Amino acid sequence: MTKPTNTIRAGATQTDRNASGIGQTLCIAMRLWGYEESEVQSWMRELPRLNGAITWKISHDRLAHGADVVVHIVKPSRRASAALCWNCAGANYAVSQSLAECGIEMILFEGNSDQLPRKRTGHWAAAGTLSPKAALGRLGCLIAASSTRQPLMPAVVRRDLLSMITPQLDAA
Repeated sequence: MTKPTNTIRAGATQTDRNASGIGQTLCIAMRLWGYEESEVQSWMRELPRLNGAITWKISHDRLAHGADVVVHIVKPSRRASAALCWNCAGANYAVSQSLAECGIEMILFEGNSDQLPRKRTGHWAAAGTLSPKAALGRLGCLIAASSTRQPLMPAVVRRDLLSMITPQLDAA
């Protein structure tokens, strides 16, 4: 008996898989802390889609309906003399009080890991020297690489793997 080389089920429909046939599309929702929505909206055309494996949206809803992962994007609001970054505190609180239906939330910080607040909740990734748009794109690719997608099943992101590969995004 021969084994078929096509791994796509004979009965699979196009709604079961994305353009490359690897399962459902992974939806990454962004919550903005210190960024203008119009600025982030302008990046969305250039963020990686990985042949339909990723979609991006800006979420205003704390539940992030339809998202597989929520990324809180934080622009530091701390002045040199200030002890507190209000944007960091807001994102940190939002993650600690997580209401997202997907249950997977993380924070992308524009800056270096030595600038992160000492008290943090959840998983934080630092952009380092990358622009916020480039860091977000790299993070999206790493989220996709850390996930599995099966037809008719929600995406599963391996948090342990994601936490190992994303702390300083410009290190790669």
